[in-house]
Amino acid sequence: MEKDMDGMRSEFHTVTGCITHVLKFGSIPQKITEKYLFFVIPGNPGIIEYYESFMRCLYHRTGSKIPVWGMSYAGHVSLGNEGSGITEIIKQPPEECTLYGQIRHKLAFIQEVIPADVKLVLIGHSIGCYMILRMLKYLPKQQIMRCFLLFPTIERMALSPRGQIITPLLQYLRWIAVFFVKAVSYFSPQMQYRLILRFFKGSKVPECALNASMNLFDPQCVNKVTYLARQEMEIVTELDHDLISNYISKLSFYYGADDHWCPKDYCYEMKKNFPHADIRLCNENFSHAFVLDASQEMSKIIWDWIQKDLHHKAD
Repeated sequence: MEKDMDGMRSEFHTVTGCITHVLKFGSIPQKITEKYLFFVIPGNPGIIEYYESFMRCLYHRTGSKIPVWGMSYAGHVSLGNEGSGITEIIKQPPEECTLYGQIRHKLAFIQEVIPADVKLVLIGHSIGCYMILRMLKYLPKQQIMRCFLLFPTIERMALSPRGQIITPLLQYLRWIAVFFVKAVSYFSPQMQYRLILRFFKGSKVPECALNASMNLFDPQCVNKVTYLARQEMEIVTELDHDLISNYISKLSFYYGADDHWCPKDYCYEMKKNFPHADIRLCNENFSHAFVLDASQEMSKIIWDWIQKDLHHKAD
């Protein structure tokens, strides 16, 4: 376990048989009645280190009083497995790395590690929002305080502007990405890091995002990332109206103004279908990958947004 000056702990847990990277800012208090936890479920790639800056900012906004935890996806973080042949790498990932396997993976961690008396504020990003919606069926309703669904890819992914481009690539050319990463995996870490700096040239991204991107030089991780993405295009189709209706009082949606994965039309249709839902459209022009350029701003939005729930509990 590693610990930084802000009290962040970087841990590895075995969850559903998979070694899983978990980031923790703060600890769950033992001696108070009302216990809260912000729990972050990332998008794809499911590398929680991308969200380190966002989680740190949110933790600071709580006055370091409410812990902020988050976990990576099964198989998306490199464990240093070197020397595997390409045939071994490109085979179909195990069940734990499928979309439904990833949902079970997050559920297992919450049920095994987080006490039942802790009120959860679930924060999902992109496909992490879809996972949260599915998880709600299996978590005690009274344990869920609020779910923030940020830039939610919860319907018609393959039909979105970005999905129409990505879907055929994932269906027919996914293996090319794996072969390419296998080739550059032989580069030194210093050379790999320079490639990342070149990729982000001209963009001011946090160091945690640069470090997180190093995982994408592991071909086994890239195989699982792209396999999950292909499944997303196939599975995330029609909106589950009944599920959303059942939990609408606990859901808050945040859509991007120019998001090619969930365009504004999806937001407007959500507002039409659920006129009393808590739905916001970004007016700051944040990108879908907000952790690259707007962690501080998004942490403020979430913290301001949750105040009504915290005050209601205090009353």
